[in-house]
Amino acid sequence: EVAKEAWENHRLRNDSIIVDIFHGLFKSTLVCPKCSKVSVTFDPFCYLTLPLPLRRDRLMEVTLVYADPQHRPVQYRLVVPMMGAISDLCESLSKLSGVPAENMVVTDVYNHRFHKIFQMDEGLNHIMPKDDIFVYEVCKPSEDGSEYVTLSVYFREKTMRQSSNTSGTVLFGQPLLISVPKHKLTVDHLYSVVLEQISRYVKLPLAEEYSTPCPDKGTCNGSNGVVEGVIEEMEHQDGGQEGKEKLAEVDPCHSEGCMQIESARDLQPCKKQHFTFSLVNSSGTSEINSIVEGKILKLNGNYCLAIFFSSFSLQLCKKCFFFLVAFSALAIDWDSDTRRLLFDEQEAQAFEKHGSTLQPQKKKAVVALRDCIELFTTMETLGEHDPWYCPNCKKHQQATKKFDLWSLPRILVVHLKRFSYSRYWRDKLDTVVEFPIRGLNMSEFVCDPRAGSYVYDLIAVSNHYGAMGVGHYTAYAKNKVNDKWYYFDDSSVSVASEDQIVTKAAYVLFYQRRNSE
Repeated sequence: EVAKEAWENHRLRNDSIIVDIFHGLFKSTLVCPKCSKVSVTFDPFCYLTLPLPLRRDRLMEVTLVYADPQHRPVQYRLVVPMMGAISDLCESLSKLSGVPAENMVVTDVYNHRFHKIFQMDEGLNHIMPKDDIFVYEVCKPSEDGSEYVTLSVYFREKTMRQSSNTSGTVLFGQPLLISVPKHKLTVDHLYSVVLEQISRYVKLPLAEEYSTPCPDKGTCNGSNGVVEGVIEEMEHQDGGQEGKEKLAEVDPCHSEGCMQIESARDLQPCKKQHFTFSLVNSSGTSEINSIVEGKILKLNGNYCLAIFFSSFSLQLCKKCFFFLVAFSALAIDWDSDTRRLLFDEQEAQAFEKHGSTLQPQKKKAVVALRDCIELFTTMETLGEHDPWYCPNCKKHQQATKKFDLWSLPRILVVHLKRFSYSRYWRDKLDTVVEFPIRGLNMSEFVCDPRAGSYVYDLIAVSNHYGAMGVGHYTAYAKNKVNDKWYYFDDSSVSVASEDQIVTKAAYVLFYQRRNSE
């Protein structure tokens, strides 16, 4: 009687042919977890929104770059939680590779540069299926307490622009992440560390050419350092935009704990270098300055050189602070002849495949429309942000809620909930939902004991292609006169067959009840 009264009241307020053809009735049952108060209401609906069973995990392919320079990178296929974090990816990779998760840095590499460096607490939803994910093994503080600085390193080739007769650089190869002890952060040590890291695919002559210590200042590759204590402006471009970054003027400081750049001409012999260093921005497009062999970076006390991936900070001492937002990476520059002679392109790109990548991938899950209906009618507990006000308890409670179907309309519109929203995740679900073309029996889901038979045949499907906020709609529809299916795509209409209709793009289904006009 309550359901009948609810339907009649709805008809009085909405006397329309739309209501007669498309509207049905829900039965909603709420139960208070504290006092067991039961609330039953009947609500009309125009279409049935069915949830799709969500996947709990996802497959990801990543490439691990080992700290051992002679070890080729290895590609792994991981199973990670759908709603997990970068730390979950590292733990999964650690189990397969044996590399400690805390020694991993996860990056997105694009066009020979680091597009993004991920933090451990970032969500895996930031990684798209087509992203090239490289995980680098880096050093952590050793047992003797030595601190390490991790630097991002890009490869650049120096080129000459024929049109303007000016020089430029072009990125190539796979970027590196290298760890250097803070107390050894000198240009010479950087050179040897980089040389060791690339030794697998850069074949040097058998003997390096050394000479006696440089007698005059500036005879080894020039004399310009990173910091010269003067104001200097550098033109740069990043992402197509031009700007200027100014190096702040810094007075020489000799206090304890200050990081300085000093001449090393009396400390190091001249040796033939096959590449030079430059400080660049995160895209590798803007050169801030050159680092030459005649200069060293000296670190004392509790202060260190920190190269971040969005900014670069040099803390000199308590009264000297240096901040350069323009660059965040170290570039090693090669001339074309040296690269062609020494750099083995094929070996540099070589990698191995772990056994996990050779296992056949599971086919994407296929869900039956029946599974979606059962999920819709399953009892659930309301969330803490969506409580129900219990009239007995006089306060909001996280009640249990259950939807049932009381009556169904002549034309049943089924909306498949393909767009998933959460606090951290927004996604379109491309799960294939198998729905019957004819003979959809909904009788067992209708809880009205006096209800008749509810058997439906499909008459139309609306498809959505694309992602959230953007896409394209098409439709399949059955002609009642000739009993044929047609495909509608904007102004284009073509004959279709029944085996074309069930696809992962199906978004809204239209069913007509049998024995109804």
